[in-house]
Parts: sequence; structure tokens; C-alpha cells
Amino acid sequence: MIIKKDTKISEIISAYPESVKFFAGMNMSCSQCFAVNFDTLENGALMHDMDVDQLLDKLNQYISSHPTPAIWAQPE
Repeated sequence: MIIKKDTKISEIISAYPESVKFFAGMNMSCSQCFAVNFDTLENGALMHDMDVDQLLDKLNQYISSHPTPAIWAQPE
């Protein structure tokens, strides 16, 4: 899955369950927020006063350092 600014946060968590820890570490309680079902990464960044490009870079680095089990991997 390619993560972009307009990717829904729920899609990210679904494809990469370990990303919940990333979001928690960024003080974003995405796993407990109803808004993840419709909010994009960009919207989440704006709501938390973060630069979306930096958040996207950090998220991609985090995901690439935490391999996703094949049963959770989704085709692009």
C-alpha cells in the first residue's frame, strides 16, 4: 500500500496494525478516535498542528522498519 496525504487513517491502520503505536507516539490517539474512519492523514496532521509532509515521512520510515505480516499485507 502506498500511503499518501489523502489516505484515510483507518486504511493505514488496517493495512499496518503496528502503526497504532506510531500514532500514539505522535500523541495522536487514532486507534480510539471515531474520526479515523473518514479523516485522511492530512486532516489528522492539521487537527494535531503537524506538518503533513514530515508526518508522512516519519510514518513511512516507521512502517518500513516494522515488517507487516503477510496475512495483513494488502495488494496495491
